[in-house]
Amino acid sequence: MAKAKQKQKGKIAQAATADAESSAAKALEPMRSGEWLVANPKRAWLRSHAYSLFSSLGRLIRTPLTQLMTFGVLALALALPTMGHLALKNLKTLSQAAAQPGDVSLFLRQELDASQADALRLRVQQFDGVRQISVKSPDQALAEFRELTSFSDALSALEDNPLPFVLVVELQRDVLRSGRALALVELLRSQPEVEIAQFDQEWLMRLKALLALAERAIWVFGALLSLTVLLVVGNTIRLELASRADEIQVMKLVGADAAFVRRPFLYSGFWFGLLSAILALALVSCVVFFLGPAVTELAQSYGSEFRLQNLSLLESLLLLGFGTALGWVGALIAAVSHMAAPENAQ
Repeated sequence: MAKAKQKQKGKIAQAATADAESSAAKALEPMRSGEWLVANPKRAWLRSHAYSLFSSLGRLIRTPLTQLMTFGVLALALALPTMGHLALKNLKTLSQAAAQPGDVSLFLRQELDASQADALRLRVQQFDGVRQISVKSPDQALAEFRELTSFSDALSALEDNPLPFVLVVELQRDVLRSGRALALVELLRSQPEVEIAQFDQEWLMRLKALLALAERAIWVFGALLSLTVLLVVGNTIRLELASRADEIQVMKLVGADAAFVRRPFLYSGFWFGLLSAILALALVSCVVFFLGPAVTELAQSYGSEFRLQNLSLLESLLLLGFGTALGWVGALIAAVSHMAAPENAQ
């Protein structure tokens, strides 16, 4: 019984060794034609890289279910910060569209008359960033209030007009874009004749500050998820290196250098990064396609022509390139650290 088990183990070991030798022989195929290599070194180099590129893809295709979870994790890690960037991009577009025009309504003190209101208008007109100013008298303001509300009967019962003079200050567009509007509003509010200063775009200025904070948070979040991609790819390649240890040993025995041994694993990282980035791009596009009609309908209810934007061609190419680079670097780190280990150095 013991002899039968020992024979069975020997057959398994022989089969594993034969498989490793067969894989190594295929990997070393581009190195065999010595005369051809000497005569065509560039073509031999290209042939070796092409073989490593497509053979690594073939290994991934042969085990799709095994790699499915890895691709899913990598795609989510790339898609989440991309969605955050896209949300910020759309919010910035929306805030820029809503920021025009920007008016500041200055409600003056009740006791001021028309001459004092006009004197304040002339003084404020000299402020840097002010485009033009219009003055509303109490009678004009009351008539406008009657048109916009249903309190006309109640207003008719009043003996005196309770509304003051109002200065409507229109700010220049460059002031709104540069973020100097809030400082100018504070200057207008500090004038002694002003009781209340109401800025129509003040909430948008606060929104822009929140968007700037959110942008930094997304950069941090994206950096952490990029590190996750490196770790996942590195660990996957490390496991593949360990499973192909016999094949690597045979390749070294027949003279393959470290760069040649690392090459197929680097291309495996390349495919992990590229295919995961394509999957992330498809995921982002599906989200935009699903949410687009609802966002358009909501915008139209507010009288806006806003449309949800997808990634541009340049942004899509950057995502593909960044994902591919992360996969390559993760594989390189894993391969170099594995080769440098004392038990694998010889």
